[in-house]
Amino acid sequence: MPQLNGVAERRNRTLLDMVRSMMNFTELFPSFSGYALETTAKLLNIAPSKSVPQTPYEIWHGMPASYKYLKVWGSPAYVKRLMGDKLDSRSNLCRFIGYLKETAGYYFYDPTEQKIFVSKNAVFIEKDFPSDSRHDEVLIDESSGEPQHDSTTSFEPTVHTDGAPILRYLRDPPKGVRPVGCKWVYKRMLGADGEVTAFKTRLVAKGYT
Repeated sequence: MPQLNGVAERRNRTLLDMVRSMMNFTELFPSFSGYALETTAKLLNIAPSKSVPQTPYEIWHGMPASYKYLKVWGSPAYVKRLMGDKLDSRSNLCRFIGYLKETAGYYFYDPTEQKIFVSKNAVFIEKDFPSDSRHDEVLIDESSGEPQHDSTTSFEPTVHTDGAPILRYLRDPPKGVRPVGCKWVYKRMLGADGEVTAFKTRLVAKGYT
């Protein structure tokens, strides 16, 4: 059995972890994972590292990489496309999914036309992209008894598969055990047109406790 390359395995694991994070961040279709992988590899090639004095990009091209053109992967952007006879132009709300390899430009996905195309000119909406292109997160501190965000969402009690509701009891922690603090995170899922499509919630533990 040939000796395994630990460095390569670690880099592959880093690539896949970043791809999973990017896909979860944007919630684009799994078919876009290839574009996410190419973007991840590009970012790692230009990212500084403590272990080596130069980035792979600097070693290959002989000059430092520019970071001015970098955008948040999966972010929405208005892209002007020439339609028909090229006299009628309009801007579509698309998703940024990658960089061109040899020339300047970006790959975009148009959810309305369900097409992938290349363009250099786009207006990125990264300010509306705080944590997820389709998420609007609200942190709720359980220590506060007052609501901190207006919401019309109603939450039903969790039910087992047999139909019996889950019963919860408040108990004092065992002696010497410090409870972990937590916060509720509520998310609004937005479609490509900016309309709310769903709601999600999760309980997040405070690591510093």
